[in-house]
Amino acid sequence: MLTAGMWTVALLTWQDVRDDRQDRTTRALLAVSAAVLVATMLLALSWALGEATGIPHPSLTWMAATHGLGNALGFALCAVLAWRRIERLERLNLERLNGETTA
Repeated sequence: MLTAGMWTVALLTWQDVRDDRQDRTTRALLAVSAAVLVATMLLALSWALGEATGIPHPSLTWMAATHGLGNALGFALCAVLAWRRIERLERLNLERLNGETTA
C-alpha cells in the first residue's frame, strides 16, 4: 500500500512539473522529486522481492544509505523547496493583485 501511495505521489508531482504557471527552477525541483521517488521505490521493491524469494538483493545497510538518503534529499527536500517556491510566488501574485485592485 505504501509503495502504491508513493507511486501516486510521484505521478501527481510529475503533473505539476508540466504546469506552465511554475518557473523553471520549481519545475526542476518537482521533476527531481518525482524521478527520485520512482528510483527509490524500485530499490525498495527489489529489496522486498529479494527478501521474499531469496534472490540476490541489496543489504539493509545499503538500502538505508541509498533508499533512505534518496528519499530524504531527492524526494522530500526537493519537494519541500518546490512547494515553498510555489507558495511564495502565489503570495507575491496575490499581493500584486490586491495592490492593483486597491489603487
